[in-house]
Amino acid sequence: MTAMQVSVKLFGPLAQAAGCQEAVVEVDGLHATCRTVREALAAAHSRLAPLLPACRLAVNHRYASEEQVLGVGDEVALIGLVSGG
Repeated sequence: MTAMQVSVKLFGPLAQAAGCQEAVVEVDGLHATCRTVREALAAAHSRLAPLLPACRLAVNHRYASEEQVLGVGDEVALIGLVSGG
């Protein structure tokens, strides 16, 4: 496995649950997807884990599917539920 570190930006309640505004997780660099980042976040931040099913990941300012492959230098953000009018 070739490891790849991914920095994930966190906001509001998600940052509070994780205790940081940016979480760094390690995933398999050859098979890094949004799904593997989500799994790594759940493993690294147990207080964040129950919130993850209601969140989406954005890569380079665009919502991403679970299957989206990540590249070195991609900007990743975890987006929680958004409400308002």
